[in-house]
Amino acid sequence: MQTQQDGMTEATSFHPAAFILQGMFALANETEREVARTLGLNLTDYRALSVLAQVGPVTVGKLAEELGASAATTTAIVSRLEAHAYAVRLRSAEDRRHVRVNVTPAASRDIMDLMRPLVAATSTYLSALPAADQAVVEAFLHAAAGQMQAHLNALSQKDAR
Repeated sequence: MQTQQDGMTEATSFHPAAFILQGMFALANETEREVARTLGLNLTDYRALSVLAQVGPVTVGKLAEELGASAATTTAIVSRLEAHAYAVRLRSAEDRRHVRVNVTPAASRDIMDLMRPLVAATSTYLSALPAADQAVVEAFLHAAAGQMQAHLNALSQKDAR
């Protein structure tokens, strides 16, 4: 990925923090795989569970949209999550045809148990920083997340063509 350009490689023209962040993305992917493995799930099912934990309860259609998957595939994912007792289908009391899917308390607990050490260590580190530095870190992370989402959207649109 390093190209020669006016006597300078492309890699050296980027801020070092950009490469640290890229390394964090790789570590996040590996962590996600390990959490999925520990929970006895494949990566696709774990990603669906993560979406449910963040936005649930949702319809299967909405979950499919969030995952970029078909309704049939998402229905199978939900069935596997139910078999692990990590998701539950909730029927509307007013109209039994309306079904929403939600994460179970057991799933939330199991995920949090696995992630608590990292979240706690990060929180402790950030809390020890001066308030102004905390604000800068938070602003940077918001910006980086926004840039990553925009990049993902661009890649997804490119693939859709």
